[in-house]
Amino acid sequence: MIKIVSLMSRRPGLTMDEFIAYYEEKHVPLVSRLLPFYSDYRRNFAVEGTEHRTGHMAPGRATERLFDVMTELTYESEEMYRKTVDALAGKEIGRIIAEDEARFLDRSSIRTYIVNERR
Repeated sequence: MIKIVSLMSRRPGLTMDEFIAYYEEKHVPLVSRLLPFYSDYRRNFAVEGTEHRTGHMAPGRATERLFDVMTELTYESEEMYRKTVDALAGKEIGRIIAEDEARFLDRSSIRTYIVNERR
């Protein structure tokens, strides 16, 4: 299993509601149609105006939110992950996805990591 986590921020000028609506109603169906190789696709949207703080956190910690959504993509195999990477490297699918992302994301904010999930 391969899991990818991306931290992303919305395009300036979009409200959180507009951002979520575009992501869920436009981008998710597009990704599902063009890149159907994942086994799970989760979006975790930050709740505006909230920050989870507990007493053990150091005072003076920055409160600026670093992302609006944490996206998780899970692939059952290296082969399925590679299909996604190869498709995105292609001119047509890569262009379509990038153009759509520019409609609702600050593309310069995207940070993507391969992670090891532990339970």
